[in-house]
Amino acid sequence: MKTQKQNTNLTKKQRLKNRKKQVRIQKLILASVCILLLGIAVLRPVYNHKQKNYTINSTCEGYRSKVETEAANYDMSDYVDLILALMMQESSGQGTDVMQSSEGAYNTKYPQSPNGITDIDYSISCGIQELKYALNKAGVTGPDDLDHIRLALQGYNFGADVYFNYLEKNGITSWSVESSEAFAKIASGETARSEENPLYTTAGPWDYGDQHYPEHVLRYYHI
Repeated sequence: MKTQKQNTNLTKKQRLKNRKKQVRIQKLILASVCILLLGIAVLRPVYNHKQKNYTINSTCEGYRSKVETEAANYDMSDYVDLILALMMQESSGQGTDVMQSSEGAYNTKYPQSPNGITDIDYSISCGIQELKYALNKAGVTGPDDLDHIRLALQGYNFGADVYFNYLEKNGITSWSVESSEAFAKIASGETARSEENPLYTTAGPWDYGDQHYPEHVLRYYHI
């Protein structure tokens, strides 16, 4: 009887010990879940804030009616939002050459040098024509054809004719950072940007254009 009582007491102790262990584990799990939920709650506003940063600003939006009018003149009405996204990347709506189209082929009135155009309406007109040309060269089928739009945007930045000649010669049919950098390496005469140059990270390692241009524009383009 004595031995049986001792075994019974030992079993109760084990059960109590196990129960305490289970409670500790449950508390740890609950604490971990609470920390995870707290982390999500804290990070979500930060993430949303970053997302909200990539919107077309009020200055560019102020040109929407002008863009709509000019776009209609060139059968580009379906691309108004893309045009505004491009404007946002090029100038944020600042200055007179809001589309940075001074150096393009469609500028025949002003110096073909950076910011040579001093007429906002004319800059928009030239920029839309440049973009339309690039869209056609890229074979874009509509405003949601992002694969070909990426090619068109890179052509707008690099110069459509020389860029698309390079793509055709090398059998490239889709945009990538690698092909963009390869072209820029050639176009720059293999002139690299210094790693201290802010453009090295944002626009690519070669001293020619913006090798990440399509993604920079498309972050403002929401379809």
